[in-house]
Amino acid sequence: MVLYAFAIFLVIIALLPLTQGTHWIIRGWDFIRVQTSVLQIIVLGLLLWLEYPEASWQYVVLISLAITLVFQLYVVFPYTSFFPRQSKKPKITANLNKISLLSSNVLQTNREYQKLIEQVRLHKPDLLLVMETDKQWEEGLSEIEQDYPNVVRVPLDNFYGMHLYSKYELSETQVNYLVEKDVPSIFTKVHHGGSTPLELICVHPAPPSPTENETSEERDAELLIVGKAVRILEDNHPIIVCGDLNDVVWSRVSKLFAKVTGLIDPRIGRGLFPTFHADYWYLRFPIDHLFHSTNVTVDKMMRLPHIGSDHYPMFFSFWLENGKPISPPEVEKEIEEEVEERIEEGLERAE
Repeated sequence: MVLYAFAIFLVIIALLPLTQGTHWIIRGWDFIRVQTSVLQIIVLGLLLWLEYPEASWQYVVLISLAITLVFQLYVVFPYTSFFPRQSKKPKITANLNKISLLSSNVLQTNREYQKLIEQVRLHKPDLLLVMETDKQWEEGLSEIEQDYPNVVRVPLDNFYGMHLYSKYELSETQVNYLVEKDVPSIFTKVHHGGSTPLELICVHPAPPSPTENETSEERDAELLIVGKAVRILEDNHPIIVCGDLNDVVWSRVSKLFAKVTGLIDPRIGRGLFPTFHADYWYLRFPIDHLFHSTNVTVDKMMRLPHIGSDHYPMFFSFWLENGKPISPPEVEKEIEEEVEERIEEGLERAE
């Protein structure tokens, strides 16, 4: 009976994220679909081996468990190497600009600056985005500024500081507080030597959790506001949105973000690249992301070694097809209405 009770629990938590509920108790189950899928496989096997169903309700539970397992595997399958990638390497790359980016949530209380600096020295990214940075982190990374003359500094001691280091000139840089007054984002143009600058948006919205926001409404609103901003950027500029999004790529809001922007998730066809929690292999999921426009193609995507943070850093290199036009996708009226509703709810809650 205990196994059947646990099976019912696994069925419920697999379906809960499909509801419109935004409380962290509901949204949290979306993050661990891989882990709960493994548990479902184990419980399904034990039921067939030890407690084969006899009563009709037991058959219902067993079939429900099997169906939700198939559903969860279907959700996660695109983020495996068996699924076709959304973008392929350009046939001719000689005339394309190639740049790289290293993104890392460093954990504000972590003081092992040299571990990150070692990765920067090793991979030599053109752009370095670090999050959860305070004044001490700014000082700890000061030695790399000789290689990165263009810096956007937003030191905060609330675990939402952000610094962007660039080898290239930046222009029209804005530090925005889109939803919450103490959670910044960076919007800038990166002049990498191509005919059109790279539009770079760096974000780190607060997650739904018992220690942060009670619901996902603020986070959802920020991601969708960014999505709307992407739609009005120049139609021939390469676009990258990156950072610790505190959301998994298969969530409802991440899917809305992709539909609104038309941006590509390079994890599709490559792998999960789970980045958090770095200290617990059994409780790890992908929340550090990079999305790019169709005139950007990712060459390399790597999860880097542990740097003392609760997140692993991510490294990307990509080609930019300068001047290649892109166009935002057509968005159904129902999707537009849902996006506006979620933004309004998030802004109201943040107040």
